[in-house]
Amino acid sequence: MEGVGFLKRFSTLAKVVIIFSYLAVERSVLMSNLSPRHALPFLSPSQAQKHVTVNESLQLLDALLQCAVVSASQDVEPDDPENGDMWILPSGRSGPAWDFIAPGHIAVWQDGRFISLAPVPGFLSYVIDTGVFQLFDGTVWSVIPLSADHVPSFGVNTAADATNRLSVKADAELLSHDDVTPGSGDARKIINKSDAAHTASVIFQSGFSGRAEIGLLGDNNFAFKVSSDGAAFREVLRADASTGHLALQRASAERALHLGGANNPGIRLQEDGSDGYGELVTVSAGQTLLSHVSPPGEGALIDLAPITGDSSSSAAFRFFRGTNTSHGCYLTIHTGDGTATFNHQLSGKWDSYLNVSHGDLRIGSSTPPACKLDVEGPVRVGSYALASLPAASAGAGQIIYVTDETGGAVLAFSDGANWRRSTDRAVVT
Repeated sequence: MEGVGFLKRFSTLAKVVIIFSYLAVERSVLMSNLSPRHALPFLSPSQAQKHVTVNESLQLLDALLQCAVVSASQDVEPDDPENGDMWILPSGRSGPAWDFIAPGHIAVWQDGRFISLAPVPGFLSYVIDTGVFQLFDGTVWSVIPLSADHVPSFGVNTAADATNRLSVKADAELLSHDDVTPGSGDARKIINKSDAAHTASVIFQSGFSGRAEIGLLGDNNFAFKVSSDGAAFREVLRADASTGHLALQRASAERALHLGGANNPGIRLQEDGSDGYGELVTVSAGQTLLSHVSPPGEGALIDLAPITGDSSSSAAFRFFRGTNTSHGCYLTIHTGDGTATFNHQLSGKWDSYLNVSHGDLRIGSSTPPACKLDVEGPVRVGSYALASLPAASAGAGQIIYVTDETGGAVLAFSDGANWRRSTDRAVVT
């Protein structure tokens, strides 16, 4: 009897072990009855009507393979979709079925109902209404254009961004004329702005800090600016679009070339390798300086040479005072001590005079003068008739030639009151 009881107890234990083993197998099957990426249903070992599961997997594969959706922007559920139609649902989607499908998922119309497919990273779909491919990165769908047209951004060897939509990182970039199509042989780069008040320019940087900018800077005149710190820019050059005049360190130009500046604007001419140079500088509102600075041991010379195109035409050098002025025009030679003191002055007004302030003056020879005025040759004075003699009171020491004096033509001088003959000092009659 004990043997029979043992066999009964063993039989019950074996049944329990078999049942637990079966449950474990079933649990394993249940846990792995879907594929890991797209959740395609697997067949179970003891499953009845296996064709149902197979057909379900085939329907999902039909949606996933060569995926093409009607739209990725349509947000209202369609009333009468075709079997197999699919949509990538945007945020804000609405509809009896779409309300229950998450944004970004694919809604597939199969057998009279919508089913939801959850995309995984790397999922690629063609969007029929826009003609583009979209790629799912695990968070959002992004457009992969079929051509280079309407690309939102493009980076070469670097990343583009919302500001720098075209970014290139390279030691050199080449833009060449079209010799394949063929083109015209020309090559132009166009930078267009919306209106005159905006900017179309090229900026040059050092360490991503601006150092120069060139282009149409806030108007339609061509300008060039520089900066030492990337913050404060100074305008160096401006070409007026209406006149073609060029302004240097000025906002406008009144002549073909107009040079400005805050402190003694001017130009310097200097030969390479030489310490000497010439300058034209405006030192104040009333003075402009033309100078030549020579190195030690060399003289300084400024040549003003009017040159004709042939041997018969005349050449002249002239000074003009301003029009409609009452003051004189002077040419002075200064002492060179930095003061306003001058040695010689040539002045022009209604009456012109040569003022030799220091030393003597010789005319007609390079021999040193022997007196205040030394003339190498005859000197001619003015001729007057008795009826038109100038006033003797204008200054004693004047000399004139009287053509009809009683005793014959004679030189006469003024004593400050009368004209007297130079021969006998008698008053001219």
